[in-house]
Amino acid sequence: MREPFSRFVKSEIASDTIMITSGLPGTWKTETSEEVSKIKGFPILRSDLIRLEVLKDEDIFDAKVAGNMNKRLSVYDEMFKRADDMLNKDQKGLILDATFVTQDLRKRAAEIAAKHNMQLAILETKCSEQASVNRIQTRTKEEYVSNALTVEAYLNNKKKFEPVDIEA
Repeated sequence: MREPFSRFVKSEIASDTIMITSGLPGTWKTETSEEVSKIKGFPILRSDLIRLEVLKDEDIFDAKVAGNMNKRLSVYDEMFKRADDMLNKDQKGLILDATFVTQDLRKRAAEIAAKHNMQLAILETKCSEQASVNRIQTRTKEEYVSNALTVEAYLNNKKKFEPVDIEA
């Protein structure tokens, strides 16, 4: 990036934007989206928090639950429903903070943006696998920030993650 992050966000992210995060666990999606939120005043819908509600009767830390794509899709379904509800109430900008592992999920976000005549921005975060794993290994169930607590969780997401393709 050739200009400071805050200046870029102020000048290039329009107020009528839905921004989605996309990236593997531990790549600073939430932290970066929180900075954008501070600058633009956009509310954030976090899949990590929605997951606690949608899967409240499940052990979200269990690899079989965390890796089950149908369960993950139920969290995305709820996030998209909430986004649509907020935008129907004249919310001008919004951040959807999630892994967005597939192009189909990114397309669903684009469809919501189009429905509300808004722009879509994709904030893709990347860092080295070791940096991500180091961050993940500091997480605990007790101080919940995500259900991705293990190297296995990172690697399972890595297997499923589809490259971001804005042309698709």
